[in-house]
Amino acid sequence: MQGRRGVDFEVVSTRRGPGTWGALLFLIVLGAVAWTSGSRAYRWVQEQLDPPGEPGAEIVLSLPRGSSTASISDLLAAEGVIASSQAYEWYVRLRGGPAFQAGEYTFQANSSVWETMAVLEAGPSRVAQAPQQPLTIPEGRTIAQIAEQLDETEGLSFGGPQFVEALRSQPVLSLVAPVPRSLPDGVFEPAEGQVFADTYFFDARTSAEQLVAQMTERLDEVLAELGYDDAPRRVGLTPYEALIVASLVEREAQTPEDRAKVARVIYNRLARGWSLGLDVTVLYAVGGEELTAETLAVNSPYNTRVLVGLPPTPIAAPARSSLEAALNPAEGPWMFFVVTSLDGEISFSETDEEFQRDKAVCIEIGLCN
Repeated sequence: MQGRRGVDFEVVSTRRGPGTWGALLFLIVLGAVAWTSGSRAYRWVQEQLDPPGEPGAEIVLSLPRGSSTASISDLLAAEGVIASSQAYEWYVRLRGGPAFQAGEYTFQANSSVWETMAVLEAGPSRVAQAPQQPLTIPEGRTIAQIAEQLDETEGLSFGGPQFVEALRSQPVLSLVAPVPRSLPDGVFEPAEGQVFADTYFFDARTSAEQLVAQMTERLDEVLAELGYDDAPRRVGLTPYEALIVASLVEREAQTPEDRAKVARVIYNRLARGWSLGLDVTVLYAVGGEELTAETLAVNSPYNTRVLVGLPPTPIAAPARSSLEAALNPAEGPWMFFVVTSLDGEISFSETDEEFQRDKAVCIEIGLCN
């Protein structure tokens, strides 16, 4: 049942079925006993519902989700809030139960049944946390791929389109490596690379805006820990440009030990004014997984086979190890790299002659055209 302010409520025993008639019969019998036995019996019944004396000390109880009338009454009686669990149950069956929300309640000892029910109707002082579900965003995914994953995730209150909308509606995402105010034509997703690949937790009330806040704040935490604000001194790039390099490393390096070397090749090529010649940026531009003569010539700011310099945005969400490699490239003269084994091992070379030799191996094992 939907309660106030979008919070889920549970209704405890509100139907008037056979139990109601039993409750009525119970009170009739009690009344008959009181009538025949005199004032002593009547007082006993009254004391079960409203014990003598003033309410006592405060008692804080946590009522879990799915609590039944019986479990609530047993707890209240055991903790001294009410005099009789049975009297509470019968009273609720006759009157109908309050809208019940799981959480933390403050009762008073020696309370009447109706005083106790008033506390439940007022709602908890602290709402019980809903069960949390993990959501793991794999490293190297684009915003579009993350949106597809969210569409397939059960238990979320939103989908991929709402996530993308929440991202794009934020005036600022990362504070450490903010998106430039001006981006060239041909940029697919200005928010690309502005979220961190990690495991997050959500429940049915988590909003797209809340998830975006978690993912961007986590990115900034990692960037700050790694020292991205010092990127101009360390690698001669802005923090955002270093983030772009990290995304290229993420998509190119197959093994952890290769990441810093791939970063060095990128920096060496930038320093010499060469095009980066990275197939992963072309694939990002065409949204595909195979390269053809047509795709290699695509007119896009992401075509680093044609254009000199970095692509205008990151091309994926880099892992921490890729972010670290981009800020701490290995020392070396390499200008080329290519995969030369089926397990993803990369060979690095300084000259074109060495590169052509390595590329022949890549072709032989079927990993290069």
